[in-house]
Amino acid sequence: MLPGPWRAVEADETLRRDFPLENLDDEDWPEVVVPGAWRSNPTFTDADGPLLYRTRFTTSTPVPDRRTFLEFAGVTVQGDVWLDGSYLGPTEGSFVPHLLEVTRAARARSDHLLAVEVTCPPIGNPDEKRTLTGTTQSGRGIAPWNPGGIGRPVRLRETGPVTLFHVRMVCTRATESVATLAFRAVVHTDRPRAVVFHTRVRGIDHRHRQPLAGGENRVEWSVRVPRPPLWWPNEMGEQPLHDVELEITTEDGRTSDRVVRRTGFRSVRMQDHVWSINGERIFLRGAIVPPLDRDLARVTAASAADDLGLARDAGLNLLRIVGHVSAPALYDEADRTGMLLWQDLPLTGGYHRGIRGQAADQARAAVDLLGHHPSVAVWCGHDAPDSVDRTRAVPRQMDQQLPNWNRTVLDRTVRRALVQADPSRPVVSHTGVLPNPPLVDDATGQLWFGWYSGRRGDLADYVDRVRRAGRFVSAFGSQSIPEGSPALSDGTLDPGKWPNVDIERLARDYGAEADVLVRRFPPADRSGPDEWAADTRRHQDRLLRIQIEALRRRKYQPTGGFTLDRLLDGAPAVSGALVDHQRVHKLAYVTVTNACAPTIVVADPPLESIAPRSNVLVRVVVIHDGRYPIERCRVDARVLLPGQQPYDEESSSDGEPAVTRSWGGALEADSVTPIGTVELELADAIGVVVLELELSVDGEMLATNRYEGRIGSD
Repeated sequence: MLPGPWRAVEADETLRRDFPLENLDDEDWPEVVVPGAWRSNPTFTDADGPLLYRTRFTTSTPVPDRRTFLEFAGVTVQGDVWLDGSYLGPTEGSFVPHLLEVTRAARARSDHLLAVEVTCPPIGNPDEKRTLTGTTQSGRGIAPWNPGGIGRPVRLRETGPVTLFHVRMVCTRATESVATLAFRAVVHTDRPRAVVFHTRVRGIDHRHRQPLAGGENRVEWSVRVPRPPLWWPNEMGEQPLHDVELEITTEDGRTSDRVVRRTGFRSVRMQDHVWSINGERIFLRGAIVPPLDRDLARVTAASAADDLGLARDAGLNLLRIVGHVSAPALYDEADRTGMLLWQDLPLTGGYHRGIRGQAADQARAAVDLLGHHPSVAVWCGHDAPDSVDRTRAVPRQMDQQLPNWNRTVLDRTVRRALVQADPSRPVVSHTGVLPNPPLVDDATGQLWFGWYSGRRGDLADYVDRVRRAGRFVSAFGSQSIPEGSPALSDGTLDPGKWPNVDIERLARDYGAEADVLVRRFPPADRSGPDEWAADTRRHQDRLLRIQIEALRRRKYQPTGGFTLDRLLDGAPAVSGALVDHQRVHKLAYVTVTNACAPTIVVADPPLESIAPRSNVLVRVVVIHDGRYPIERCRVDARVLLPGQQPYDEESSSDGEPAVTRSWGGALEADSVTPIGTVELELADAIGVVVLELELSVDGEMLATNRYEGRIGSD
């Protein structure tokens, strides 16, 4: 890292001409943190740029046959770089590295002035966006924010005459017998020469001799690793990781450049959205993850570990990195702990036709950056490319069969770039698009029953009718207002003006779909903002439980997995998160934890609304996602009618349940097992009917569940 300090100021036409000059006095410019977003500095909290950055640093004189580069690991979103008053070149992409050679300047002098103009324009027409900032700048449940700045480190890098510009490494095949690592390197040499690429992993020293032309060269090769220890998701096995060292030597045997990547050996396959790791099926229980922090440079190894711990403790085995590339610490921690990642590119909503080439370039750059991470299980090109109708739980099938530029042209371009760059992983073109021929696996459904329209139980009926839409559900849930939300204290939800809600401010400052909130929870029916907020949390809690259980009951028939909306917020928000931006759990967190446990016992259908004088008929089902069978288990079911006390073996006969059932037997690995049926005639009963379920193994409780259905109401 360049030591700094860095100073910055908002650009004007005069400063743009003069800021690269060495004699410009910048002592009164505010200091800023690099790497970081400029809005993290109190001086620029509302700035949309461009910003002009300056810093000074020193270099040592390179010896002959050595080269010096400035390495920008990522600039959000575009930068123009000047050194000692001379223009070096441009950068583009928040995660795309750029090497700019400064060898001549380093030989000419030791003290240097680096000046960078950084541009990240605000979003104009949301359906015609021109920059690839994805959800770091806006998105569903994410308040608009400008992420502009030098968001990743700036370093000096010294190499020999041959320099590695880009390195791509992916594990294309992995079995217990052999693994194959595929490499692609972009190198630059000062003149034609022959070099040797040394690849070292697990004691293997693979050598690949290659003649190079002067200038830029692209070289590809592969390495076979015998008897590799396989990397598994956390619930399926261990996560062995290995350093892979790539070194270039010149004709005289000297090392010219070197990089190290840490990877794990595993294979990922998907057919009809049934996923397998190393040949073994896995049902994906996931959640969406927006940017962990508005300023991703503030994400540390410790904070990433804590956030992944939230997911793991909630029983999740997959996180969907929605519409952005996250901080490096997240991927390292996911590798270490065995959390699978669904990686979106920074595309969400509609885009201008001019970004097509840039989107394909960033797709290839994402593979270069992340391809070696075993936790990255799938690439996804575009989050919700079509406009969202917030009056419908699902879009019209006919509307999505009609071609348009975003979904048909842009997304196919991005998909092609991903498939060509990385044949080792599944590629999904987009989310929020219903499956259409000829590539029915090329999309995933977003089902907003109980939120945009309908009831929470409608999701199960829809998946049974439109099975392709339920193969993978990439978003579902309900927005809720956190208990400690600033919206409850900053005047956005003013008790003195209740039931009038500042819909515009709620949407602008907190990313809320405020029109849906007001329609789903009429403020006039609540006594004030606190009751209104509590009702949103209770609704989210009930909805997620019912819909997660419904999707898990349909494991592989047809559902291969889901990602709920969402694990957490990276900033104050009104969203579908289980955990708010301060990492405080909402009511739904514990419910989701129970619903996403590897083994659960559920009622099908769940008790909710019960018609008076009807017969209750419920199937009891056990879902077991484990790799190994359970040989001896017991399931107990109890039904309590209105007026009965909670069941207690020591209580009087008045507290005994109306119906008890018990079953015993074995559970197959990775299975959905119908256990039995509970039937009850209600007669003239009125009130709440309770169904309690218990699953025990060898006398020890493994899972419980409890349903309450109210007779005569929803």
